[in-house]
Amino acid sequence: MKVAEAIVEILAQSGVEYIFGLPGDTGMDLYDALYHNEGRIQHVLTRDERSASFMADAYGRVTGELGICEGPSGGGATYIVPGVAEAHGSSIPLLCLTSDTPVNQAGRGVLTELDQPALFEPITKWSARLTSPDTAPDMVRRAIRTATSGKPGATFLSLPADVLGAEIEPDYVYGTPEFGHAPSGRTRPDAASVERAADLIKQAEKPVIVAGGGVRVSSAWDELTAVAEAASIPVGTSINGKGSISELHELSLGVVGGNGARPYANDIVSECDLLILVGTRTDSTTTQNWTIPAKSRKPQTIHIDVDPWQIGNNYETTVGVIGDAKLALADLADALGKVNRSGERQIWINQIAALKREYFEQQQAFIESDAQPIKPQRVIATLRRLLGDDATIVADPGTPTPYICAQYMLAEPGRWTVIPRAHGGLGYALPAVVGAYYGAQKRGGRTVALMGDGSFGMSVGELETISRLHLPVVLIQFNNRAFGWIKELQHLYHGDRYFSVDFNDVDYPAIAGGFGLRSWRVSDPADLESTMRTALDDGGPCFIDIVTESQITETPPVHAWLAAEAARQQ
Repeated sequence: MKVAEAIVEILAQSGVEYIFGLPGDTGMDLYDALYHNEGRIQHVLTRDERSASFMADAYGRVTGELGICEGPSGGGATYIVPGVAEAHGSSIPLLCLTSDTPVNQAGRGVLTELDQPALFEPITKWSARLTSPDTAPDMVRRAIRTATSGKPGATFLSLPADVLGAEIEPDYVYGTPEFGHAPSGRTRPDAASVERAADLIKQAEKPVIVAGGGVRVSSAWDELTAVAEAASIPVGTSINGKGSISELHELSLGVVGGNGARPYANDIVSECDLLILVGTRTDSTTTQNWTIPAKSRKPQTIHIDVDPWQIGNNYETTVGVIGDAKLALADLADALGKVNRSGERQIWINQIAALKREYFEQQQAFIESDAQPIKPQRVIATLRRLLGDDATIVADPGTPTPYICAQYMLAEPGRWTVIPRAHGGLGYALPAVVGAYYGAQKRGGRTVALMGDGSFGMSVGELETISRLHLPVVLIQFNNRAFGWIKELQHLYHGDRYFSVDFNDVDYPAIAGGFGLRSWRVSDPADLESTMRTALDDGGPCFIDIVTESQITETPPVHAWLAAEAARQQ
C-alpha cells in the first residue's frame, strides 16, 4: 500500500472521524487515499486553510479528541498556521498535516518549496518531515501520542509528495486508539505535596481557587467542585477555564481577571490569603497583568499543573503539585475530607452571593433597555433565555467575549464555550463553529457562533461551507461598523483619534443569503427574541446581523476599560 493510504489507515484505527482541510497539487495521493477510506473518516472541505485549523481546534476543544487539519504546500502551509498556534497555546490536541514538495527535489527551487518543520517548530510540541516511507507510520503514531499525552498540544507533519506515493509494507500499519483522546496518560502527583496543600487549605481564612483551561482539558470539573465544597472555597476561572464549575453554584465567582470579570470577583481574588491555581498559566489576562492578586501582596500559593514549567512561573509558590488536574484534585479532596466551615466563612460566602445578586440586578436596566442600537447585554440575556444548558457557544475574542464571560451563566460544568484566548485571532468563530458542531453532535444541544463584523470580513467564505453541509448552526453578529476593540482603545487612551477602524454599512444579511443561509437584520430590540427563536427553530443554517451599541458608548466588562472610563467621568 502507499504511504498516503497508510496514514489514513493509522488515523482511522486511532479513532479519527473528521479531517478538516482543502486540496493542493502536492497532496493528490492523500486525497485519493481519503476517497478510498470507505467512509470511516469524513473529510470536511473548507474554503481556506486557516479555517481548517480553526475547525480542528474547536473540534478538539469540544470533544477532547484529536483534531486533524490538513492543507497543501507553500501558501497552504503558511495559511494554516493560526489555528495550529491557537490550539498549541491553549493545550488542545491537534495534528496538522500539510503536503510538501518531493524530498528528491529539495534545494532545487521547486514551486512551493519551504522549510515547513521550521515554520511550525515554535508553535507545536513536535514538528517533523517524513523523509522515508519505512519510518512514516512510526512518525504518524508519534505525532498522535505527542499531541494527546502529558500537556496536550499541537503536532505537525510535512508530507512530501514522493513519500506519500511510495509503497510500504502493510505490516507496519496500525493505529494508536489509546492515544486518540486527551489527556491520553494521566500523571498522579506526589502524595506529600498533596498533603501539604491540604494542610494549607485547612489553615486558610479566605482561600480562593482560580481554575484555568487545564481543568477543562482534564475533564476535572467534578473533582474541582468536590474540593471547593469540601472546604467552602470560592472558585474563579480564566476564560479558557469557564465551565470548570457550574456558574450557578454558590461558590462560583465566574471569570476573573482583565476580560469578562465581574468587579466583585476580582476584589475577592485580590483579597485572598491563599491562592489555589489549577491548570492555569497565570497569564496577563487572567491576572490583569499580575495585579489580581498583586504579586507584592504574596498570598500563600498552591499551584497544581501537569506542566512543571508553569508552577511558580509568575507567582511565588508555597506548594507546587505536579500532576494531572483530575487526579490531583481527586487526591486533594480525599486529603481534605470535610473541613468544618466556620461562621466567618459562611458569612463570607453569603456576602459573595449578595454581591452576585447585586451585579445582575444592576444589569437588568441594560438587559431590558429598548435603546437603539441594541445593548449587547440584551443580546446575551436573550440568547441565554432561549438556549438550553447543553448548547455550545463559539465566540470570537472581540466584542462577544467579555459579555459571554460575565453574563452568560453556565448551569452545567464542562466544555460549553469555545473562545480562542492563546492568541485571540479574529475570524475564528465563523469557521470554528463547523468543528464545534461536529464535536457537539455526540452530546446534543444547539451550536451557536457569536462574532463581530470585523471577524465576519476575515472568514466570510466559510458561509459556503456551512451552507453546502447544511449545518443547523446559528450565526449571530454584533454589528457596530468598526474594529470595536481597537476603536475603544483609541477612545480611552488616544484622545478619540480614530484611525483606520471604521467600516461601511454593509448588507450582511444579503451576503449570507447569497451563500444560502436564512438571514435577518435586527435593529429594533423588540424584534430580537422572536428572530432568535425563529433561527433556533429553523433546523438549517441561519445568520442574524444585530445592530449593536459601540464600545465607545457602552463599555464592556473589561477591567482596565471600566477604570479608565470612570476616570474620564471624574
